[in-house]
Amino acid sequence: MIAPSETVRTIHLRVDGARAAQGPLTLGQANALQWISALTDDHFLSLDQWVFTVPAGTTLDRACAALAGLVRRYESLRTTYHDGPDGPVQRVARSVELPIEVHERPAGPGGAALARELIGRLRERPIDLSTDLPLRFAVAVDGDLVHAAVAVYSHMAADYGSIAVLGRRFTALLAGTASDRDEPPHQPLDRAARERSPQSRRQAEAALRYWSGILRRRPRCVLPRPVVPVEPADGAEPDGSAPPLAPRSAELHSPRAAAALDRITARTGASRPMAVLAALAAVLATRSGQRHVVLYSPAANRLGARLREYVSTVAQDGLIGLDADQPNYDALVWHAGTALLRANRNSVFDAEALQRVHDRIAHERGLPMIRDGVFNNISGNAPPDLPTVATAETFVDWWTPAGFDNLLLFHLVRTEQSLILELITGDNRYLPDAEMEGLLLGTERVLAAAATDNIPLAQIGEIAGIVPIARDGDWHHIDHSWIQLGQVNRVLRAALPGPAQAFVVGRGDGDGEMIVAHLAATGEINDPARAHLACLRRLAGSYTAMAPHRYVLHAGAPADPTDPHAWRDLPVLAEGDGRAVHAESEVQP
Repeated sequence: MIAPSETVRTIHLRVDGARAAQGPLTLGQANALQWISALTDDHFLSLDQWVFTVPAGTTLDRACAALAGLVRRYESLRTTYHDGPDGPVQRVARSVELPIEVHERPAGPGGAALARELIGRLRERPIDLSTDLPLRFAVAVDGDLVHAAVAVYSHMAADYGSIAVLGRRFTALLAGTASDRDEPPHQPLDRAARERSPQSRRQAEAALRYWSGILRRRPRCVLPRPVVPVEPADGAEPDGSAPPLAPRSAELHSPRAAAALDRITARTGASRPMAVLAALAAVLATRSGQRHVVLYSPAANRLGARLREYVSTVAQDGLIGLDADQPNYDALVWHAGTALLRANRNSVFDAEALQRVHDRIAHERGLPMIRDGVFNNISGNAPPDLPTVATAETFVDWWTPAGFDNLLLFHLVRTEQSLILELITGDNRYLPDAEMEGLLLGTERVLAAAATDNIPLAQIGEIAGIVPIARDGDWHHIDHSWIQLGQVNRVLRAALPGPAQAFVVGRGDGDGEMIVAHLAATGEINDPARAHLACLRRLAGSYTAMAPHRYVLHAGAPADPTDPHAWRDLPVLAEGDGRAVHAESEVQP
């Protein structure tokens, strides 16, 4: 909202870069384009934001010249994206017109609130990647002096590491410690060419093998909680899930946890993010009753001197596989560090090839490969003016993000002075406020206890105030996952046109349990493969369901479909796992 006394105008600057060029996308750009295309325009993750540090006495002309210098130097800020004959291409413009919003606003206290307001204005309109510059700048001036400057960037132009680079260079240009005559940086088109070398291709293929190994063991859901059945409205058929409520964010601020990290890192020699990740994994494992914790984790991918000042999106997902069967917290810290390192080393890949791996394993396991649990460490790239907490007390701040759909996203925002750990969910019905707060405060308690002692993991529940989720006879631990048989049957009723019922039986080899579905064949569903595909399509949002491991098709259904013996007395038309046919290939581990 514009203040009553505020005047807003836009300055347009012509910016000339070194070249115009076109070429293929980098792996990071292709990955970002894939997930950005699935977001709504108002999704808060569709844009990154930054508050610049502005030295006192900075004039409007100098600030605009510094912003233009960023666009001149970094080709990703002059790039649009288009369809080409062999896939998407990036097109770098040599000359662009750079708009800068200027807000005439008296300087004074409340600079953080002003910055948030300016960023909110810049976020009001989506960025069209085919026509718009992938950024927006705004400054606030009092007379001729700038007292606030902010930016929003498309993820196609800059990841968190890149916006930190841009922030440092902006301030350096104003301070005179950087200039346009500095050596040109490594550009996205340069990186795209390097990624097509034989060595880079081998590394990308190795990453797919690493992912495949973890995806075959990951649980169906990071936090499988009981689902309360919701009857469909207006005669609609149930789909195995209930309508989600609005997204929700809870942000823990804990000076106590930050002080604890000082002592934990001194004792273990581990990094602060490793210590937080270990505490969080211990809490998740205790609450879920699943010892294998798998979290996606965006990796900076900035190894090597040429990428330290690189501006574009190089961050891609890493996949962290943690086994919480460690004897004590310190052992889990080091296990988490190793797992995080392996995830980072295997986070450069062909996004389309990885999607094929996801689809193949989802088809074989009968489990959707959703990005439901994320650990995003941005503490190393937090804005320099991120406010600190004056109080010594812990508190949780709540807000509602727009268009968010991940089930659990942990943002590690800060680890110094006050730990800031944010948990965002896209389904507040599935993950209510009390659950969110319990996970955050439980993590804080583990860190506080670990500051003075290497605690046994068997004591995590008592220390964290976390009890395992209660599970009745409807729950079964199958294929590394807690599954509700009732939810499986709700999926079957939604997916299949005829009567169907799932049962849990022992595997013939004695290796645990499996789910067998008996169903009445129809003209539409007349073989196991079609039944399996129909079930897979209905699993989205059903976090405690999986597709059956075997399908048995009959000419009809018994009077009591819940009686397994009655189904077995019927003639069998066809049976099998339904997995034999899959169009996509997979890189084998």
